[in-house]
Amino acid sequence: MMAFIKLIVGKLRRQWITFKMSFYYGKWSLRRNVRFFSVLSVLGLSIFVLYYILFTIELVPWNPRVDRWCDYEEAPSYMLRSDPDEMTVVTMFLDLGYFKKGERAFSYHSPYKYKRWMRTFGRMVNRVVAYMESDSDIEYFKEVRACLPPSYTKIIKVHRHDLSSFKHLATIRHIYSRPSYPKHHPNTVYAEYSCAMHAKYDVLEKACVADYFQTPYFAWIDVGLFRNLDGTDYPLFKLIPPEKFHPERIGLSQAWPLDPSHSLEEIMQTSLVWVSGSMVLATREHMLNFTKDYRQAVKELLDQGLSNTDQEVIYAMYSAKMRKPHYIKVRPYLCHPGQLGLYGADSRYFCLGYVCKNAWEKRVPHVGGATG
Repeated sequence: MMAFIKLIVGKLRRQWITFKMSFYYGKWSLRRNVRFFSVLSVLGLSIFVLYYILFTIELVPWNPRVDRWCDYEEAPSYMLRSDPDEMTVVTMFLDLGYFKKGERAFSYHSPYKYKRWMRTFGRMVNRVVAYMESDSDIEYFKEVRACLPPSYTKIIKVHRHDLSSFKHLATIRHIYSRPSYPKHHPNTVYAEYSCAMHAKYDVLEKACVADYFQTPYFAWIDVGLFRNLDGTDYPLFKLIPPEKFHPERIGLSQAWPLDPSHSLEEIMQTSLVWVSGSMVLATREHMLNFTKDYRQAVKELLDQGLSNTDQEVIYAMYSAKMRKPHYIKVRPYLCHPGQLGLYGADSRYFCLGYVCKNAWEKRVPHVGGATG
């Protein structure tokens, strides 16, 4: 009997040992499963990070490809003639690296993204003054504008620290370093970004003083203003002032209603926006006056320990606390969702640019796309 029991126990022990060995070292062992899923997780995470870098941040070392549209079409002569209400477009690109834009988790901007948006300047048949900091950026913008007559583009090399707005960099950094100062990415976090937004008005003034193309109107255009056109089959376009634009006004896109009762602290620290800085339109004389007033307003706000971007500064300028009698009146342009093909925030922040584009299309309807 005892022999029989030992035999049974022995068989059970061998089966238990076999089971344990199979569990730890067999084909579907725990260790192999853990190892397999670990490798799979690392691979999945790597793919996600790569996708995020390439397609969300667009952090890549090369430049976007530029379409040489002149290889298969020509700019019509009527677009190249000088009109009585011709405008000089002024823009600038300063490489700020990649930075967080907005409060969403994966919202970042990169130099590649800005250069991709920049390609829309290649089909903008306006005279353009562009300020660039590096030789490689200058060459890229030349490539973007290569299909237009060389006389339509003036590229000026500039160093950011030679612009008066960057003289405030240390002061702005100090303000943003205060733990109590609210953080809005990148407006009140990245001091270089704020300086770059102020520097728009430095180069606007320079372009107006130089008056390279002797046009009656000047317009600041953000590199990304027509970003929605990039990657689509859009025709050549031109910008002219909106119909009945008052020559003694500053044209801007209205993002939100103006409440002049807000305090300067509330405007600057909570990033209140009335008008967008994506496009600024005025005659040469009034643009020069506006840029002068803007720079003075920046200094006054910094003296009070307040800093943000140009949109907040303009709101503050036209608030009851800061507005001066000589300030030029603003003509805000408000687009409704769906108007001119704009939706969401784009209908608020990009309105004036598309109104100017549409003004040309209505003048020459067969260009296409003229809508009310």
